[in-house]
Amino acid sequence: MVAAGERHWWYRSTSALLEQLVIPHLPSIVDTCMFLDAAGGSGATGSWLADRATTVLDDFEPLALQAATRDHDGYRGVRADLNHMPHPDDAFDAVLCVTALYHRMNPDPQRVVNEFARVTKPGGVVCLMEPGGKKLWRGHDEVTHAARRFSLAEMRSMVRVAGLDLVRATGAYSFLVPPAAVMGVLERGKNKSDVGRNEGGLGGLLGQVARAERALLRKLDLPFGLSVIAIGRKPM
Repeated sequence: MVAAGERHWWYRSTSALLEQLVIPHLPSIVDTCMFLDAAGGSGATGSWLADRATTVLDDFEPLALQAATRDHDGYRGVRADLNHMPHPDDAFDAVLCVTALYHRMNPDPQRVVNEFARVTKPGGVVCLMEPGGKKLWRGHDEVTHAARRFSLAEMRSMVRVAGLDLVRATGAYSFLVPPAAVMGVLERGKNKSDVGRNEGGLGGLLGQVARAERALLRKLDLPFGLSVIAIGRKPM
């Protein structure tokens, strides 16, 4: 996954998507800010934060922390479990969490989101991105130790229950929903990951479609997607 994060079309597209969605909600002056990339892995989807200001990257896997701090100067690695975050209240101007709440290591996603809200400064933002389509379970979910997929309504609810004001909620990768549904049928009972296949995105085609979808997301929210995203702001 560390290697794939540098070249796989999904990681590249997701990094660009999150940067597009979150940057408008960050402070205008970021060089004095502190960000958190929660369960950030190798930094493949959140390094745009570390490029702007000092960013703490929490992860439980030492190899991921090693890769992130090696490849991105702005990261400070902290070995941490999202269920027991070691950070003080009101520590970060923004918290990013990508595909972690779905994992079996996190039995209570709402508790984790509550923690994100706790460590965020008043006026700061929390961005969550998780696998969407509750009926789109497939082999990749088994390989990545998934416990759940989320609906857009659940993402909205987690943000609000944590005491955050919902800024935006949208689906993403909507064009992957039909093929994912087909793969779910074909791969039933099989453990097969998406990470090692189609790294180029069918010769760049999927990356181009993702770029077109990002252009659409500049104007509106999508009601569904293979991923679901919610952004909340902590009240002042």
